[in-house]
Formats: sequence, C-alpha cells, structure tokens
Amino acid sequence: MSVLEFGLRSFFRPRIYDITRGSAPVGAIECSRMWERATIRIDGATYAAARDGKMSGAFYLEASGNRAATAEKPSMSGRLFTVRIGDRTLTLKAASTFGRSYVLTEHDVQIGAIAPLGWLARKWRAELPDDLAPEVQAFLIWLVIILWRRATAAVVATSSINTAVASS
Repeated sequence: MSVLEFGLRSFFRPRIYDITRGSAPVGAIECSRMWERATIRIDGATYAAARDGKMSGAFYLEASGNRAATAEKPSMSGRLFTVRIGDRTLTLKAASTFGRSYVLTEHDVQIGAIAPLGWLARKWRAELPDDLAPEVQAFLIWLVIILWRRATAAVVATSSINTAVASS
C-alpha cells in the first residue's frame, strides 16, 4: 500500500497541491482556475488531467497523447466515479453521506482510501494500492480534489443565497 500525503502548497497558491511520501516530495497537481483541468507532475514526468467536455461526466489522465486512465461520473448528484485503468475497473466513492473521506474499491472490496488528516485539516492522506502507477494515484487524488472543491463551492453558494433571502 502506498501512503501519500497531499495539501495546498501555500495559502497564496490555492490551486497547487504538493504530494509527498513520508517527507520526500513525489510531485504536484496544479489545477486550472475552473478545476476541470490539471497538470500532474510525478517523478519528473508531466501528465494532463481533464474533463472530456463541458457537460460530460467523463475525466481522463493523458500521457504523451495516450489515455492512461478514465473516470466516469455516473450521476450528477453522486460523489462517485467509475475509474478504468487498462482492463481494471475501480470505484472511487464517498465513504459516507456527509463525510469528506473516500474509498477506492475493486469488485466491492475496499483497496484504498483518501481522507483528511483531521476534521479541520488542510492536509490529506491517500492509501492506494502499490500496483497503481504513481500518475494514476495522483489522478485519483485529483478526482477527490474536484469533488471537495465542488462541495465547498456549493456550501458557499447556498450560504450566499440564504443570506440574500434573509436580508430581503
């Protein structure tokens, strides 16, 4: 099992996540402003991660023009991805209804997890199978970052609407 930690590089760079194993740097994920694209740098190699289209629920990891992994979000409302890596099919899903933790399963057996290090933590921990390539592990982390950012944006938007309604 690979144990990775990741978190924002700094408060002033809210789109760059550094990935470490122990205290050794492994790479970084640099998200675009819209969070639907990222550049993943792992062990000196660069990969592109993106969404297939504006309205699509499909995401992909690309290296040198070849797709290394794809992820499909079967439902707009669910916090779940079906991830395909070669002939393997994995599921990345929320561990609970309201929590920020995710589990990775294969054939309904948990094989990994991604979770915050604490309730108010700004760092997270990913425990992922060793047989997944490091860039695929980073892709899974990026998918969780997207879901966390969407959830945060939804809370902020709901709070703004509730405040506007209450003040009118």
